[in-house]
Amino acid sequence: MAQLEHVFVEGVRFDTEVQYVARHADRVRHVKLPMRQSTSPRANALTCLLQCLVILGQLPLKRAAQRFRRTMPLAGTAVDEDGMLAGIRAFDDTIAAKPVPSTDAQEIGDTALRALRTGGVCIVQFESRDHRRWATVIGVELDRTTGLARTLLLLDAEESEPWACAHNVRIELQSVAGSAVHAGAGLTLNCRHLMGRASTVRLHRLIVLKDGTSAPS
Repeated sequence: MAQLEHVFVEGVRFDTEVQYVARHADRVRHVKLPMRQSTSPRANALTCLLQCLVILGQLPLKRAAQRFRRTMPLAGTAVDEDGMLAGIRAFDDTIAAKPVPSTDAQEIGDTALRALRTGGVCIVQFESRDHRRWATVIGVELDRTTGLARTLLLLDAEESEPWACAHNVRIELQSVAGSAVHAGAGLTLNCRHLMGRASTVRLHRLIVLKDGTSAPS
C-alpha cells in the first residue's frame, strides 16, 4: 500500500485562503497569494508567474504587482517558454530559471519534488483537449514507498479559487487515463479538478525558479 506525503511550496499555508510569507520593512507575515480567475491563457500565465515570483522573493504583493506591471514583456507575444523566461528576467535577472528539457511525466514530477524540497518554485505547462496553459506547481504528492512523485498539485488560475486547500487541480503522473474521462490523442494523464470534473492531459514543460544564490536542480 502506498504511503503518501504532500510536499508543498515553502512558506505557503492554506487554513482558509492560500497565503504566502511576505517580508515587510517592520515585520514578516502571511498574505493572500494573488489569484485572478480567467479563461485567457495569457492572463493565467501572468498570474502563475506573479505567484511564483512573490513566493520566491517573499515580496509584499502591492510593491511586487507594481513592478510586475512595469517589467512584464509578454504583451503581444506568445505565452511560450521563451516568453515566460523573458518575463522572469525582466522582473529580476538574479533569479535562476531553468527549463526542464523533458516531457516525461515522471521526470517532471520528480524534478518538481526536488525543487520544492530545496526552496524552489515551479511553473508547468500542460495541454488538455481544449488548449495549453501554465499553472503553478503548489505541491507534489509523494509515494514514500517508492520515493517517486505520484501527483502534481497545481494552482490553476483558470479554475475556481480553492478554500482550505492549496491546490485546485491534480495531475496523476503514474495512472493510465480511464474511459470515464474525456481522452484525446496523446492525452494520457488523469487530471482531476477540485469541483469534481475530470479530463485527460499531457505535460509539455516545467520551469524551475530559485533565488540567484543557487542553481535549480
